[in-house]
Amino acid sequence: MSNQSGIVAEQQLVDNLRNAEVGSKGIVIITGEISDDFTSVLYKAKYNSIEELKSNLGKEPLYVFIKDSSSSAPDQYNFISFVPDDSHVRYKMLYASTKNTLVRQIGTNDINKQVLFTVPEEFDDNLNDSEEIKSTLLSESERSNIEVEEQHRSMRLSQFAKNHKLVSQTDGVPASLAFDVVTGGSSISDSLNTNNVIQFTIDGQNENVQIINKETISRPEDLKIIQEHPSYTIFKNGDMLYFIYSCPSGSKVKERMLYASNKTGFINHLKDSESINFANVLEIGDPEELEISLISSKNEEEADAKVDSGSSAQRFSKPKGPMRRKRA
Repeated sequence: MSNQSGIVAEQQLVDNLRNAEVGSKGIVIITGEISDDFTSVLYKAKYNSIEELKSNLGKEPLYVFIKDSSSSAPDQYNFISFVPDDSHVRYKMLYASTKNTLVRQIGTNDINKQVLFTVPEEFDDNLNDSEEIKSTLLSESERSNIEVEEQHRSMRLSQFAKNHKLVSQTDGVPASLAFDVVTGGSSISDSLNTNNVIQFTIDGQNENVQIINKETISRPEDLKIIQEHPSYTIFKNGDMLYFIYSCPSGSKVKERMLYASNKTGFINHLKDSESINFANVLEIGDPEELEISLISSKNEEEADAKVDSGSSAQRFSKPKGPMRRKRA
């Protein structure tokens, strides 16, 4: 997915943010949510206290804007992306990819700081301007960078002691990731001559990518993507090879980061070391989001004959949104 989703704020949300006045407690809170059709960020509610906000938070992601007259920046909002850990992975990605566009639309001069919260209790620290609290309120990108960099550091230390082929990549992350590729004695290319489905997992403890399943299926509809954790799947359909990266809802943050950051490096390894080239690279959340039509072509002629706008390198099917509370 690109860094921007194309989703923009509706005018009602923008107007409420521009015209909001703090209440008797010296605070005003505006919340917004991405619409069910994924086209806009809607105005949701207005509160005058953190307690009132917390009592109305559920399992759904929200954008939260808090203006506090007693803070060091009384005329600016603190912009919080509230994304619970058990939110659907698609919504996590949508809220992450939309926030920068939202900030630009509202105006960067009106935003004091941007942070990511995953539990309601984190809002209790929002009004505390002490340096100790500020140091814990990292932006979403800062949190991600720190966790990713820690993964890099650990893996680099072990890399020097090994002399194996490594999967590595430096695509938009602070440093390269590196893993051994464990194939069980035979090459992946050879395995694809006897099986048309090979699935991989990342073993973070042993720092390797390993094959966890090989099988042969007769048709694309029989493909079963692993549901319990993120995975990489290679599917061979006739002459065509497909790569599927799946990150089911409920996956741990570190797992999501690990698989997403290593995907490009693994694909490059397969291309350079195994001469494996993919007709399509797909990214999905839960297994049921896989669009079978994107892996159904058996040769280039079939692929060329299909007039399908979804034949790009990355394709996301429209997810089924979670049940939403009725508006008052």
